[in-house]
Amino acid sequence: MSIRRNIVMSVTAAALAVGGLAAGTTASAQPRVSAAPSDCPKGYFCGYKQANYKKLAFRYKDCYMQEIPDGLNSGGSWYNNQTKDTTTGMYGKNKQWIYTTPGAPYGDPHGDWAPVWYVWNYC
Repeated sequence: MSIRRNIVMSVTAAALAVGGLAAGTTASAQPRVSAAPSDCPKGYFCGYKQANYKKLAFRYKDCYMQEIPDGLNSGGSWYNNQTKDTTTGMYGKNKQWIYTTPGAPYGDPHGDWAPVWYVWNYC
């Protein structure tokens, strides 16, 4: 089986490390990004290999759990450009829930893909 990684907001990773984010909850919202990256069309959740929405790795529109591409082992960023207020869940290697994004439109220019292997657009 190939190794796939997803992103989690850096704030979320820190909260998990200190026990500040309980399972089944979401992190408090950060300021929303004002405009979507040009390569993340409306209706998609997009993942990037590098910070600040650089080097698009995937963009998913479908509403089910999807494994992300190989090579997303740390760092990166993501942008949720789905329908207004739609969220995306992030899951680990064993499909355990890790984090739910704030509602769209929303992005994290400095994420951490290390603990995440799957995303699920909750449409």
